Amino acid sequence: MGNTINQMFSGNPMNNIFGSVTGTASTGTVDYCTQFESGSAKLLRFKADPDNVGVFKLGAVGTGDCLWPMSAGDDTGWIAPPSDDGDRAGLHSYKYYNYSGGSEVLYWWIQR
Repeated sequence: MGNTINQMFSGNPMNNIFGSVTGTASTGTVDYCTQFESGSAKLLRFKADPDNVGVFKLGAVGTGDCLWPMSAGDDTGWIAPPSDDGDRAGLHSYKYYNYSGGSEVLYWWIQR
């Protein structure tokens, strides 16, 4: 009792990094995906805020569009990011898209 989420879910809490992004506020009808910031990771996870009204979309860098929908409360579970040369895999291997501007939130969690 009294544990933080970091303590409950990680065997190596010093190597956890958390963050969030909001909608991209793009206009028009064509999806414009934004690449996540740089951050190496052995595992990572995305979760849409339970209060979101719209849908975030995820995609892998190097592919066409952001095709994976994330509705309110959706969670990807742990995924291993793709690797170009062994040590470049990470958060920056993914991109996101949402029209909402700042009203929607997508959280990310890296384990190194």
